[in-house]
Amino acid sequence: MNDTPAKPVLIVEDYDDDARTLEVVFGQAGVINPLKIVHSAGEAIAYLDGGFPYSDRNQFPLPGVILLDLKLPGMDGFEFLVWLKARPEFNEVLVIAISGLGALPSIRRAYALGADSFLTKPCRQADVENLIQWFPEFWVRAPIPSYSSPPGKPHA
Repeated sequence: MNDTPAKPVLIVEDYDDDARTLEVVFGQAGVINPLKIVHSAGEAIAYLDGGFPYSDRNQFPLPGVILLDLKLPGMDGFEFLVWLKARPEFNEVLVIAISGLGALPSIRRAYALGADSFLTKPCRQADVENLIQWFPEFWVRAPIPSYSSPPGKPHA
């Protein structure tokens, strides 16, 4: 593990329960990247642009990952993807689209607009494990404790 601090994961999710579920699932997977939650595409844009109230980059650092609900009020996730794609400074951010519907047209559209991966709600720990396996450079996990055998007992 390197000494670079873990970049945050920006969760763009309008439902608090779904956002909390993501927090729990990431915790279960041992992910220690800070999780920042916004409830709309407009808030996500303000966060990424450093607009009020997200102007303090110490408190609101740029994310390495965006988890984007596609069905958002106002500007939806697809429109946000169009906005994001036009901003080359965010090309290195991993974008994971999330939807309650696993409809193939939505999945294809999200990929066409720049999403790197797609998850169907509700997200499970196995989904996060797969993301970590396929995109390992974006995640920092808590170290797994090592247990040694009691004195006098050989290691198995």
